[in-house]
Amino acid sequence: MNLHIPSQRVENALLELALQAHVSLGGDLSACRGVAPALNGTMGLDAALTRVLAGSGCTWSASGSGAIIIRRAGRTRSVVAPPPRLPRLPPLTPAPLLETASELSDVIVTAERRPESPQHAATPVTAVSGEQINFAGAANAHDLSNLIAGMTVTNLGSGRNKILLRGMSDGAFTGLTQSTVGLYLNLVPITYSAPDPDLKLIDLDRVEVLRGPQGALYGTGPIGGVVRIVTRSPDPLAYAVDVSGTRSVTAGGGANTEYSAVVNVPLPGERGAIRGLAYEESFDGYIDDVSLSLRRVNASSRRGGRLAASVRLAPDWSTTAGIVHQSIDTEDTHYVYRTLGGLKRANLVREPHTNDFNQAYVSVEGRGDWGRVDGSIAYLDHRFLSRYDASTALLLFGSLARTGALDEAKSINLVVGELTFRSPPSDTIEWLAGAFFSSGETRSETLLAALRPTPADVYNEVRNDELREAAAFGEVSYALTPTVTLTAGGRLYGFDYDTHSDVTQRFGQRQFEGSRSTWGFSPKLGLDYRPDDQLSLYALVSQGHRTGGFNTGGPLWQNFNGGPGNPMREYSGDTLWNYEIGGKALLWDGQVQARVAVFAADWQNIQSDQFLPSGLAYAVNVGDGANRGIEIEANWRPNDEIEIRANALLADPRITRPNANFNSRGDAGLPGVPSASANINVSWRRPVGGGLTAFVDASLAYVGPSRLTFDAERRYRMGNYLNGRMSTGLEADNWAIMAFVDNPFNTTANTFSFGDPFRLPEALATTPLRPRTVGVTLRFSK
Repeated sequence: MNLHIPSQRVENALLELALQAHVSLGGDLSACRGVAPALNGTMGLDAALTRVLAGSGCTWSASGSGAIIIRRAGRTRSVVAPPPRLPRLPPLTPAPLLETASELSDVIVTAERRPESPQHAATPVTAVSGEQINFAGAANAHDLSNLIAGMTVTNLGSGRNKILLRGMSDGAFTGLTQSTVGLYLNLVPITYSAPDPDLKLIDLDRVEVLRGPQGALYGTGPIGGVVRIVTRSPDPLAYAVDVSGTRSVTAGGGANTEYSAVVNVPLPGERGAIRGLAYEESFDGYIDDVSLSLRRVNASSRRGGRLAASVRLAPDWSTTAGIVHQSIDTEDTHYVYRTLGGLKRANLVREPHTNDFNQAYVSVEGRGDWGRVDGSIAYLDHRFLSRYDASTALLLFGSLARTGALDEAKSINLVVGELTFRSPPSDTIEWLAGAFFSSGETRSETLLAALRPTPADVYNEVRNDELREAAAFGEVSYALTPTVTLTAGGRLYGFDYDTHSDVTQRFGQRQFEGSRSTWGFSPKLGLDYRPDDQLSLYALVSQGHRTGGFNTGGPLWQNFNGGPGNPMREYSGDTLWNYEIGGKALLWDGQVQARVAVFAADWQNIQSDQFLPSGLAYAVNVGDGANRGIEIEANWRPNDEIEIRANALLADPRITRPNANFNSRGDAGLPGVPSASANINVSWRRPVGGGLTAFVDASLAYVGPSRLTFDAERRYRMGNYLNGRMSTGLEADNWAIMAFVDNPFNTTANTFSFGDPFRLPEALATTPLRPRTVGVTLRFSK
């Protein structure tokens, strides 16, 4: 490995080593005393651990999977870590092993801009390793939600979904408002007022999920939390190839295929590497449209790739540049009509969707005894287009045509940059400071057109939004005692936005121009008590904010006076304060990890994307809200073959002060999110001889009942179902074969009570899960 770790406390050096070596870490890190020497250059993991732990009073052990467990000297033991990583690390030479035991380890995260274990971080963070994602068969955010406590993803379709965390929902639809959950690819935000681009989860180091408002470090927008996808870095020491293929069949549908390839090529002299991947997948449909006499209308495909090049500029400095591309094509939406029975619907127009995502980025990092610098700049181009059957809405716009469609196209161009400096690790005080900027333009076009009998444009809006944000942020952690740390931070931000809209109908035109500037401060305050590596307690107060904007859509006669059925011309920003206490513990000699958080959130002036009676989108402040809840995560490794991970969320998201001019009710709850959800995942592995390992993975997820809207109407009820997955197979050092079944119970429950905005009042649409799907995956690596 190429390591660049400055001299620091042994505990911090171990965290940095695990991060750079891509290994899990566990045990008694705080028992290690003294200062580790600086490590620079190429060396094996065993040599690096020996140097870091020399004279610290600690030793280490490792399983063949590469997970590292730290113990006080004299307490060494053989430890079996989580399921093996693919590809495997070279064989290690562990410290002397005495007794047999099973113990959990952690994926090291950097969501708080410093390496730390989720088990010790004074914040509600969950990390899922790339291997765990692979074993769970998670290919997108919807699959990932089965592994993360309190994560909800709407089921409108790939490239159309919305991610919500902890029951903090501003509504189930996407439109003008900022996403409540910030989605990051490595260091770069990749969503603003857009649905999840649904990047395929492939060749990842880990996914980190931070819950609660993250305004101090992540800026305006992510008041519900942050989902950070961390890709695997180019490896300057090893040539590697990984090829995978999957073939599956869906009940009531046809065949599905998935192919992917990953290549890593070191540069001469171990000065860097190039890593690239490509993938393509296609899924046959399973819904029939009886009006159009078409079968399996909702087929879809996704293809894309990444390319990254990393170069070491100096012993302590490196740079990485890369590009990302993905395209999603869906031939039709995924909802059915409950009155028709089975997987059927009756539309007059097909409803395709395309979603194209492109990103280019450059990042630089430097580290030394003076601290660490991370800088990045990125350009993002995100374009998506959706069509809806608008036949029932034509008369509202003065058209007598029988068949019509609404096409919504949006193009987002964004330049974003960030520079962060982190102080060197210290026993007393640590701090970080940073600056952020973004500049973007969003162009939207909404076209309502008659298709038959005579094609004609009925309504058209072209809208341009220019957004500019600049911020300075920082955080300081001060050790009040050896076991108590106080952390304070904040972000000072300024935000400018300009909007221009041009609405055209056959008999007239309406134009609008508006601009606003706003600034604010998002604080954070935390207290952490950590007497040892077995227990950590924390208290946290944090705040997040979203900016406002302008409503411009609607027929020419649309009023913008804020009365019933009419939007305000300008909607206001909203603010969320979160208060929580949490505890994390290692129990039963490290075999059990338990994490509990109790939280209370107060949400003022909630923004929400809704639909006018005409079916066109607008944003409204629906009132004030609150959420109270408890979040539980538990991981148990009863022996060296089985690992069980479970989590649950119990919450009470609700409206506390409804907007008198909006149809919201205090007893409705916040839409799109259940009050209760739970997941359990079981993984079993056993060597069977001949270098082979047999494995079984199973997961079960419960999603509680929820509603689509703020009005508590029972007809919009959805959720309250179980879903799962099972897989089994054999793996060797350079190949694996796996058979799997998704939705093994063939659950047909309603996951999302939405079809299109024009027939929302009818409440006839339900969105089923994909029916039972059975398949086989082959994987080869070198």
